[in-house]
Amino acid sequence: MDNISQMIKNMGVMAYIIPAVLIVYVIGIVIWMKKRKQGYERWLSDHPDAVKIYLSTSFSPITSKSLVGRILSPNAYPKIAYEGTKSVIYALPGTVDVELTYSYTRPGILHKNVTTTWGPTKLSLEVEKGKTYLLSFDKEEETFKLNVEK
Repeated sequence: MDNISQMIKNMGVMAYIIPAVLIVYVIGIVIWMKKRKQGYERWLSDHPDAVKIYLSTSFSPITSKSLVGRILSPNAYPKIAYEGTKSVIYALPGTVDVELTYSYTRPGILHKNVTTTWGPTKLSLEVEKGKTYLLSFDKEEETFKLNVEK
């Protein structure tokens, strides 16, 4: 305990600056996350018939599968939104144009990790009102699949 208090005394002003910077950083991240969430909640309230398209991703200690992209359609929320840890595209019923990239990372033999990437690929997705979709990638067929969740 004496070592810690002595170390803090030796730091001088830096003992106050470092925690202050960390606190400001955390507050900034919280504000940014709230603003981002308010943006897509406002868009959803303006468009109550919007459809959700979830992007299939998974992470484990050994492998990771990520599906990232951007929205090209004017009839969708302009950015990929997040519901907890899930990525989601909010769009109006009809055709939604997106550009997607799928990456799969696994342990390698000669290298630490091996990442295989497919894309970017432009897709036109046809979505209907009142349905929720799951957009995934089939590695064997090397195609994107849009499935109805409910």
